[in-house]
Amino acid sequence: MTIAAAVMAVVGFAVGFWLRPGAGAVTPDSPVSGDEELGQMAVGHVPSVGVHALSIAAVTPEGQRTATVGAPLDGTFEIGSITKGVTGLLYADMVERGEVRPETRLGDLLDLGDADAADITLEELSQQRSGLPRLGGGLGFFARTALDTLLARNPYAETPDEVVDQVRAAKVGDKEPVYSNLGYAVLGHALASAAGTTYPELVAERIAEPLGLSSFTVPLSPDQLADDAVQGRDRAGRAQQAWADEGFAPAGGIRASAADMATLAQGLLDQTAPGVAALDPQADFGDGLQIGAAWFTEKVGGRTVTWHNGGTGGFRSWFGMDREHGVAVYLAGATTVDLDEIGFALLRDVARS
Repeated sequence: MTIAAAVMAVVGFAVGFWLRPGAGAVTPDSPVSGDEELGQMAVGHVPSVGVHALSIAAVTPEGQRTATVGAPLDGTFEIGSITKGVTGLLYADMVERGEVRPETRLGDLLDLGDADAADITLEELSQQRSGLPRLGGGLGFFARTALDTLLARNPYAETPDEVVDQVRAAKVGDKEPVYSNLGYAVLGHALASAAGTTYPELVAERIAEPLGLSSFTVPLSPDQLADDAVQGRDRAGRAQQAWADEGFAPAGGIRASAADMATLAQGLLDQTAPGVAALDPQADFGDGLQIGAAWFTEKVGGRTVTWHNGGTGGFRSWFGMDREHGVAVYLAGATTVDLDEIGFALLRDVARS
């Protein structure tokens, strides 16, 4: 096959892929599982098209509430970069345990040789000011990820060793605030190395098991998805491959149910969760944001909100807390529609209800 023919074949496949029928969107008439009032409150903020299932959790001083729309109540959603917040909890917990220090060098934990990145500290990684780029891998990596995204495949299907290779080859820039998936991926693997385990096992042992999060997992491949895994979809409703891999898992690989996220939120609000110090702001991040270990804090409508969001090929998510008043909201959708504004609005409404 000639190069031109191969290109035409790929283009033809992509066109057919993008024109295939999608799933229906959530509407005010969609059935709610769990807390009906909470589900309808969330649906009231959702755009009329583009969101195909919802998972909602809320915590107030009165207790926990959960709901799903267009999915089973125990269905798991990809929480995307909220996983970075979990990696931040692991970092803060390991600092508290004395297993690592903020000034611990990346090269002390991973085989980076004399690479520039070897001198990056864990604190710099945790506060997104390591100097690492958003992604690594060069032009070949970007070309592959672009094609994977076009074909609804996971563009981050790397191994931990491949992530370390990318960090070893990366040019380290100024230590200014720059949101880096690569930085958080390697932070998670460095923490796992310090603990003598893998990142998925570290999440299980330090977060999921102590808090009793039964569906809070890091699947390593689509084949490992449980029966309760909700299908991710784009705005048009087309199915997207699960982002299940180990390499970039610390930056965005966790799946969880609404009940899991409610329990995690409760632990963060009452300060019984491991690594809760990660929530505390430590540095300015620009645009009115401060950052702790992954978690952002800002003033919104007179409230101080600590939050993180997430996005994968078929999911968007948002998790925010008004720690002063003991209120938290988690929202995830099978969609590529941004949910940040909806999350902030839902947090406000839950606090008022």
